[in-house]
Amino acid sequence: MKIKFLLLSSLIFVGGMTMKVSAASYADGIEYFKSGQPDRAKIILQRTFNDASTNKAEACYYLGEIYSGMQKNDSAMYYYKEGIKIDPLYPFNKIGEAKLMLKSNTKGAESIFKEILKEKANKKNPAVQLAIAKAYYENVMPEYQKYLDKAIDADKKFAETYLFQGDMLVDKKQYGDACGYYEMAISFDVNCVPAYVKYANIYFPINSTLAIQKLEDLKALAPNSAIMQRELAEAYYKNNQFGKAVDAYAQYMANPNHFDSDQPRYAALLFFDKKYDESLALVNELLKKDPNNFVLKRLAMYNYNELKQYDKALEAAKTFMPTLDNPGFTSRDYVMYGAILIENKQADQAIPLYEKALQVDTANVQLYQDLSDAYRMAGQYGKSADAYKEYMKRTGEASTMDYFSLGGIYYRAGSTAPSTTPEELAVKNAYFMEADSLFTLVAERAPEDYRGFLWRARANAGLDPETEQGLAKPYYEQAMVLLEKDTSSKSALVECYKYLGYYNYLKEYAGNVKGFPETRKYWNKVLEVSPESADIKAALDQLPK
Repeated sequence: MKIKFLLLSSLIFVGGMTMKVSAASYADGIEYFKSGQPDRAKIILQRTFNDASTNKAEACYYLGEIYSGMQKNDSAMYYYKEGIKIDPLYPFNKIGEAKLMLKSNTKGAESIFKEILKEKANKKNPAVQLAIAKAYYENVMPEYQKYLDKAIDADKKFAETYLFQGDMLVDKKQYGDACGYYEMAISFDVNCVPAYVKYANIYFPINSTLAIQKLEDLKALAPNSAIMQRELAEAYYKNNQFGKAVDAYAQYMANPNHFDSDQPRYAALLFFDKKYDESLALVNELLKKDPNNFVLKRLAMYNYNELKQYDKALEAAKTFMPTLDNPGFTSRDYVMYGAILIENKQADQAIPLYEKALQVDTANVQLYQDLSDAYRMAGQYGKSADAYKEYMKRTGEASTMDYFSLGGIYYRAGSTAPSTTPEELAVKNAYFMEADSLFTLVAERAPEDYRGFLWRARANAGLDPETEQGLAKPYYEQAMVLLEKDTSSKSALVECYKYLGYYNYLKEYAGNVKGFPETRKYWNKVLEVSPESADIKAALDQLPK
């Protein structure tokens, strides 16, 4: 993404020195470090180290601080010494060097501190006194308090002393008091970026609105701060404000000091904001560089599915999930893959996916309905009914529509079951009887809805395929009465008339009833509703006068 934008300059007090920085500056790395994110700080400081605008001595100090925090003292000492070579008058690398000596050579370290503080400018510089205080604090030595007091005496409005005191309270898990100090830091320096970030991170789980407002306040003051852009985008994302998160991430990704590792998150945000084309374009571009990226492969599958490109979704699913046994897969991943298989007319292969989803998320009741649908689409109606019954059982209170849906599954089971042998016929009829019992409940619960009666008629027609007993007749009649009132379904009403006409035809034919009056009545009703019914016209023409 190549976006040209203005790099607004501002005066920022960093490490006791005043300097001009821009959004593309190494100062972003210092902000990340002071905000408690040393890993990201290291990346930016190393990335920008050779930039013309970088104060290399200062960059060395913060790289040394980062490695010191990682307990990599050799690397830390390397950077401190490099910083001293670059600028012997810059005091902070000497402080870092002395910090590493405090435990093993306390007197030697203290002599370095004394030598630094002989300089009047250093002695009166609160940043220098604070750096020495931190050196003692990180070595768990009580002398830190003396130098912290000196830093405060040097400048009671120096924001970073309050930032440090807030950090110490965080170490003690006194988060509310820590936020008070971060607020004080902001009050003394409205541009103290780390104070905003740390305050927001503490408050987000408690009051996300307040946390986001704090970051939005920071945005108004430091719009080009990389850490502000990232933290605000993350806060919007975690607060499910996906539209704002997308916009914030777009601004952040245009910043030269963004991290490539955040691009998959941006692609995910585009997906959540339903910008599937944009998300997919970014995903495919990133996959060229990182073809094995787990998140990107997942997003490719999801985006193709949402765009209804089901053939490509299936290819992406196979790439993302070549085996079903991966602890990184979620139940949603299995369901998505299953749904894609169904769209590709491979419902039988989708069943193991839904079964796996249930293993991963046993408490998700909806998955039983999904599994039932997969069995149904694969033509395994008996198993579909079992899964749907389990779904109804686990919901605790089945709805009328649930009974209707389960009845439909049993009806399809009966309609497709073979009936060659007496045993097969018994199973077939059992399905129809189960369907009838469920549609009976539907009709009782919704007596003004024709569907309960219509489906009872169909189930009973299945039990009486030759219409010898007229088992479906009373239910077609009840459905007909309701349909004639609201005419909500012409095809259903035609079905009622056709059945009743045929039922009467068999009776009138067997009774040798002249003219077939009842047959004609119902079949003529069919033509009133559906004049194009050629089969009924032909049947009427063939009736004896």
